[in-house]
Amino acid sequence: MRLLITLLICATSALYAADKVVGGPYVVNPAARSATIGWVVETDGVKTGGAPDQLTRRIPVLRNEKISMTGLKAGETVYYEIPGAGPLEERTGRFKVPPTGPASFQFVVFGDTRTRDDLHRRIVQAISKTDPDFVIHTGDLVADGYDTAQWPVFFAIERDLLRKTVFFPVLGNHERNNARFHEFFAIQTPYYSFNWGSAHFVLLNSDLNNVSVSPAERERFWAEQMRWMEDDLQKNQKADFRMVVMHHPALTAYQEPSHMSKDTPGLVPLFEKYKVTAVFAGHDHNYQHHLKNGIHYIVTGGGGAPLAPVDQPIPGITVKVESVEHYTPIQINGNRAHIQAIALDGHLIETIDLISPTAMAPASRQ
Repeated sequence: MRLLITLLICATSALYAADKVVGGPYVVNPAARSATIGWVVETDGVKTGGAPDQLTRRIPVLRNEKISMTGLKAGETVYYEIPGAGPLEERTGRFKVPPTGPASFQFVVFGDTRTRDDLHRRIVQAISKTDPDFVIHTGDLVADGYDTAQWPVFFAIERDLLRKTVFFPVLGNHERNNARFHEFFAIQTPYYSFNWGSAHFVLLNSDLNNVSVSPAERERFWAEQMRWMEDDLQKNQKADFRMVVMHHPALTAYQEPSHMSKDTPGLVPLFEKYKVTAVFAGHDHNYQHHLKNGIHYIVTGGGGAPLAPVDQPIPGITVKVESVEHYTPIQINGNRAHIQAIALDGHLIETIDLISPTAMAPASRQ
């Protein structure tokens, strides 16, 4: 029997009369006993234009609010209410605290939701119907992370989904390493990992071009991240599943030179060394599934951005490609994983069934 915990969250700073909640609520950084609830407030706006009497554009002034909770119990459901004006259903939410050990849960991976808001909205509505325990976004949440006006639009589209799940984003190149991304989602480091049940997830920052203008600094950042990733994966070799998420794919059937990463293909030997189960990416606006040396490489960048072709499959490695808006729901039951790729029109692109290597290993003799 689940214990349902109801929380009334008090703001760390008073909401002024002009303030308006334009983002959230949403939950980030959950662990077995803690989580952070965040929301975004519009405090004012700056008008701009080509002449004093033509101030036709309004740029919102945003403030991020968040509160951390501790003392939670693994696997429990928490209900909460944030302060502020507006309908109660827009200020309340729920989330599940990550379970520990073998468990059944479902999540969705999707990404590249920028530019075409109507399609982004329809993708989110479809995902919301699956009622996932958490969602992972593969980056490019918005078209320009520095454009303050785009964030309220993103949050408005995602509101009904985010208020009933946990959100794990990775940085895309269109966020441009903007500080607001880190503030909104309480991301203290540019790359991070988490556990959910018996699965371990590693979320990387592949957007090196926006890390620094200095090539030396970019190389240093990448080397540090790789050392961290190797250490993290080594410590989690007992997990039933090890899944990596990053924006730029390591393998791709979209061979546009200006679009390809020079760094992520070099990760393939490390993924093989540490027995990664699957690698999820975005950046290419289509669906791709590649299988190389037992590792599944899935590109799921069909969240609303303009579609890209998949015209150069990799011989002997590419399993399935389709240039279509889509999302990728995943069900894990103990040591078994069931991955689906579902197009926006509802048709099933493909399914992938995985069994943890730990389940196939012979029992040790006593």
